Amino acid sequence: MLLFQYEDGGRRWWVTPGGALEGDETFEEAAIREAAEELAISSRSFLPLWRRTVEFSFRGTPFRQEEHYFLLRIAPGEVALGHEVREAHRHEGILAMRWWSLENIDTTSEQVFPKDLAQRLRELRLEVTPTGRP
Repeated sequence: MLLFQYEDGGRRWWVTPGGALEGDETFEEAAIREAAEELAISSRSFLPLWRRTVEFSFRGTPFRQEEHYFLLRIAPGEVALGHEVREAHRHEGILAMRWWSLENIDTTSEQVFPKDLAQRLRELRLEVTPTGRP
């Protein structure tokens, strides 16, 4: 699982890649756009996973947002960190990017959001068919 690290007021945490809707785009269209902007991946093969509504504060601004999570299967070598991607990360406040195993997410002392990410991923693994495909 690829996670991004952010910081706010000295507090750091890891989250899944993503972003806000622009204009009248759907959550699926936003996922495609964000994958292109943050990962330099042009894919239209996203599997919807779950959605939830959360409230939080970031850089002093309170947010209440609906989040939709999608699965995009990529290999670590497929993420191209060219100048445009690095600039997009800097602009969005992304400090680092790292691949995590389920075990790493489950046992880390660092903050990972959503807080139940390891449990949700574990549940998805149980739904994988014997061929290894969801």
